[in-house]
Amino acid sequence: MAVQWRSLSIKIILFGCFTIAQANPLFAEDFKTQHFAEEGYLQGWNFTFRNEKYNVFATFLVSNFGPGSLNNGISLLLKAKDQPVFYSTREFDADEYEFKKGKFYQRSGENWMEYKNGIYSFYMNYGDWEIKLDYKPRRGNVPISQGRFPLMEKGKFVQADIPFSYSSVTGTIRYKDVIEEVKGVGGLEHILTNEAVYQFSKKWELVRSRTSDGYRIFTGGFLGNSNFPGEFYRRVAVLNPSGNLILEGTVERVEVLEWEKEPTSGYTIPKSEILYFQNETCKLNVKRTRPIATMSALENISSFLRFFIQLFFAKPYQIHWIAELKLECPEYSGEAKGYHSNYLINE
Repeated sequence: MAVQWRSLSIKIILFGCFTIAQANPLFAEDFKTQHFAEEGYLQGWNFTFRNEKYNVFATFLVSNFGPGSLNNGISLLLKAKDQPVFYSTREFDADEYEFKKGKFYQRSGENWMEYKNGIYSFYMNYGDWEIKLDYKPRRGNVPISQGRFPLMEKGKFVQADIPFSYSSVTGTIRYKDVIEEVKGVGGLEHILTNEAVYQFSKKWELVRSRTSDGYRIFTGGFLGNSNFPGEFYRRVAVLNPSGNLILEGTVERVEVLEWEKEPTSGYTIPKSEILYFQNETCKLNVKRTRPIATMSALENISSFLRFFIQLFFAKPYQIHWIAELKLECPEYSGEAKGYHSNYLINE
């Protein structure tokens, strides 16, 4: 498959990466498959799944390196309890790609994602591992970027969304000859941009959490580089148990309480920090407590491709942790637990 190395590099960085409207979670106009002509176009969808045994981050992606090529692929990070992490990517060219105009649908080789009859589904086959999961969305969606967030160059933008979260999930996971029926919770995250991510950002993150009484607290965004107007762009949103938005804000200031040099990646990242928003009347403490998985995006690729990626990206990593959150705000206060994902491009 003749997939250009530049396309591969972007895929490997953001495979597993994420995506404040208030009504129905099925706002498919915002995260359906869309193609742009600019070199730098990328669109990705990340399905998450959790239960007492599995943590799964499964991503579909299509990119435009170079223009019109529609290089595409999938990524799977799977951590089974008391087992090593499984992580792999598969890349395809336009001959093995299919989409449906105006629909939520992608096929990459034999792997696919789709929306049908109120259910979002995906299927991936990695040989020993085969996954088929169905998501029944809950009400409530979180447009982290509030639509298309403009970048420095005119016409360039980035859009990040959480179409749904903590939804009921059923399906099967097969490992070799053993097929297991699974139930749990999960969500869908989405990113869309017509500018190469390394041109304006160094780190992406997403925190999804839930309180004991069913409120959902989210924060996410990115740390910019010298090409981004401002140090960072991060948002906070809270949904009540019915899925209605009750609180939102753009982060104005960050206070890091504790730094940590993550041992696998070597990156120095916040372990505990406070995010201030709404004219600093609100603060959200985010604390990473227990690791799920850390994965180098340079694994499972050739030494030739690794050399070219490192020309652009020093150390691309995914880092997933269990997290605890404490929110204090006049409108709402609460404590939540969830999972924190860092997608590191450059230090």
